[in-house]
Amino acid sequence: MNLLLALLATVAGSAAAMLLYVASPQQQLRAAGPWPTRHAWWPGSVLALVSLLAMWPLMAPLEAISAWLVLLTLVWSIAPFLGAWRARVRARRSA
Repeated sequence: MNLLLALLATVAGSAAAMLLYVASPQQQLRAAGPWPTRHAWWPGSVLALVSLLAMWPLMAPLEAISAWLVLLTLVWSIAPFLGAWRARVRARRSA
């Protein structure tokens, strides 16, 4: 059960961070730009909350919040580099 909760928390947190990144106007992962809807941050926010709630029973409250924030920050740190790499690959295909 603990492994399942840890896996759920990690996958949901990573997906939440990516969805929140893709919802930002300056992202480069999607060629078409950010998500087209006004409330594009809702799916990412819901998954982030699911991730935090899955981490809560695994650790002490302060440790769960800290680990959750570290996970989100890690993915948000990597996402711009993935977007830049993808934009570069797209530019090479176009040229």
